Amino acid sequence: MKTPRIVFTLPALIILAALLGCANTKPTPDAQATINAAVQATSVAQANVQATIDAAVKATAAAQPTVTQTKPASGATSAAATATKAPATTPVPTVNAVTMTEEELDALIDQAVNEAIAATNTATTQTATYAADGTLTTQEVAAMQAAVYASQTEINQALALTQAYYDMYYDLATETLNVLKAIEQDLNSMATSMNSMAQSLAQISTTLAQGQAVTQSAITQLQTTATKASQAAASAQSKEKTWNTTVQSDLNKRATAALGTKPTNVPTDLRGTTQSVTTYIDTVKTALGDSKINKTELQSISIAGANAVAGLNQFGGAQGQTLANSINTMTKQLARGEAPKAKNGLGALEQSARSLPSVPNVPQPPRK
Repeated sequence: MKTPRIVFTLPALIILAALLGCANTKPTPDAQATINAAVQATSVAQANVQATIDAAVKATAAAQPTVTQTKPASGATSAAATATKAPATTPVPTVNAVTMTEEELDALIDQAVNEAIAATNTATTQTATYAADGTLTTQEVAAMQAAVYASQTEINQALALTQAYYDMYYDLATETLNVLKAIEQDLNSMATSMNSMAQSLAQISTTLAQGQAVTQSAITQLQTTATKASQAAASAQSKEKTWNTTVQSDLNKRATAALGTKPTNVPTDLRGTTQSVTTYIDTVKTALGDSKINKTELQSISIAGANAVAGLNQFGGAQGQTLANSINTMTKQLARGEAPKAKNGLGALEQSARSLPSVPNVPQPPRK
């Protein structure tokens, strides 16, 4: 997923220079990109994972940490200058899921998983192509490393978004959670294979830099691992196809259940109605204290909302009908994982509640 990082054209020159023995510094990726930038970069992301060897090299350079290489003395060639150096880690994005709706996070996961699959397929296809003749060159190894590193980055970002979803909706989602767990399992298998390929390629690169031939067993091991990664990607792709429909089904069922909750304590007058509206608002405020909703909190909100709406429909008049609609809208938003929207509308709901017709004071008997 190219969402949280910026792809430069310079890194391609850096990789080439490293192979020739020149000194260069690779840029550090920006893992703090905004969600808007993520959406805007989608087309670039898809192009990169389907690109030629040069595009793969660009993507890898953008994902690598800063590495400085020293130019060897004139006329000399060192193994360090020839071998392609693998990055120690791949960046993991920071996503503030609290500011997103569940549907927005689901869409970002969908994008990330597709990009991880595409990047993995690019890496495995390159491996199959270059290893088909039983030999590998330094340039081919560098290109495969580039594709593997790009795949690792995409997989890590998809897994990070998966974890963000668990943190927010593990206690609330049902159908969506089951599909996501199955996809996550495939992503972990892809990650394991890509990590193994990265290690194999690093060893092969060192072997070539030392002027030695790559053994057939090393190439076979690389091909076997690539096949496993390809199979895991295909499995993830088949499960991902049901993701969007499952998400919508889960959200709609939750909203329907929340709005269909029966009142448990119907107000008997306007005073009781006003109190029930206050109870609803306080219940929502408490639940949103950590900016997420669990099943117990949603049930309490649904009951409080049903009680308030029942009273407003009976005693609130025209103004009460408007307030009842606002309460139902907020309950629906919270059920659908739209906590940011509900939080933003809470102030307006409180203002509307304060404008309800006042309850006349009951005269108190004189003191004796």
